[in-house]
Amino acid sequence: MTPIEIFLFVTSILVGYALGSLNPGYLIGRMKGIDIREIGTRNPGTSNVWHSLGKKYGILTAAYDIFKSLIACIITIYVLGVSYYYAQFSGLMAIIGHCFPFYLKFRGGKGVAAAIGMLPYYVSMYMSTSDPYDFTMIYLVLFLLPIALLFIYITRLLSMLALIMFPILGYACYVYYPGNEFNIFFIIVLAFLVGFVTYSAVINKKFPLKDKIFKNDWLRMILRLLTIFFLIFYDVFSKAISLYIIISFAFLFISLDFRRKEETMKFSSNSIYTVAFFITVLVFPREIAFSATIFLIFGDIFRKIFGLGFGHHKLLDKTVEGTLAYAGCACLCGYVLYTLLGISPVILIFGGIAAPITELLSIEMNDNFTVPIISGAVMHAAMLVGL
Repeated sequence: MTPIEIFLFVTSILVGYALGSLNPGYLIGRMKGIDIREIGTRNPGTSNVWHSLGKKYGILTAAYDIFKSLIACIITIYVLGVSYYYAQFSGLMAIIGHCFPFYLKFRGGKGVAAAIGMLPYYVSMYMSTSDPYDFTMIYLVLFLLPIALLFIYITRLLSMLALIMFPILGYACYVYYPGNEFNIFFIIVLAFLVGFVTYSAVINKKFPLKDKIFKNDWLRMILRLLTIFFLIFYDVFSKAISLYIIISFAFLFISLDFRRKEETMKFSSNSIYTVAFFITVLVFPREIAFSATIFLIFGDIFRKIFGLGFGHHKLLDKTVEGTLAYAGCACLCGYVLYTLLGISPVILIFGGIAAPITELLSIEMNDNFTVPIISGAVMHAAMLVGL
């Protein structure tokens, strides 16, 4: 960088910090003779201004807080002539300025609104640094939005918008734009938003997860996640090695079932699960086996968490909320499987529909057994007919 470029870059950072530190909530409060930091939640952010000073001031504060980082980028690009890459630092400094304004003894807002304002900037950068007609990220947002709204309906929590959409957007930037210079910064902003939303939800006890979820099922959910290693062994080594490992675990769980010496012998869900996993990997092609087992692993976890935590409406022996969460999870998993395996979206749609329906209707049979085999059979049939 030349000396003039360094000067403009430093100036853009200072401009970003100055715009970010400008807090309309605090200034409006001072105009009314009120220190917004001493009332309500004592935070000069949108929520406190909305409840303490009124809706119109809350809207004004929200509008500026959201767009201040984007405004900083635009000013540094079109006024100072800084490149798009270096302009993002002005936007990031606006977030820092929002959180730590110097004239408020570095006690500012949480930075969430300012961080959200950077998202349109990054999406536009992905569009402009590749094919001018590349709307991939826009299409992905349109795909994720209904899924996020589904989870908002289940939980009645707006924070699900971030928890559902942002991790997938972060994953997608590396899938569609590998090596893009904006990736790491986009990931940082998304991670900040997801981390804050998660922390806030936990602290404020927004997730009414009942104790029995963790007392009875925490080990089961961990074991389900660990079975992903069966698929990794399949992919890295061979199908035969993966089958050998799966059947070894199946025999282990079955032997533990027999040691219980109960009068009415029943196989545990772990035994049934590993046997079904073995059959699925044995019978179906690689892509189908991977998809069917992934639908089972994550779908079952989502159903358990959201069904027990937010389930209020019974549907057969399940809950509406748990079944909807299973379906939403299948959509998310389907997208990731499509990008990783290159399997037809139509086939994944059939499997994604079959999995939650099979789980719901498996009244007499264990869904750990029926879901991977039936969803796998449906996807295999769709593949054979050329879908």
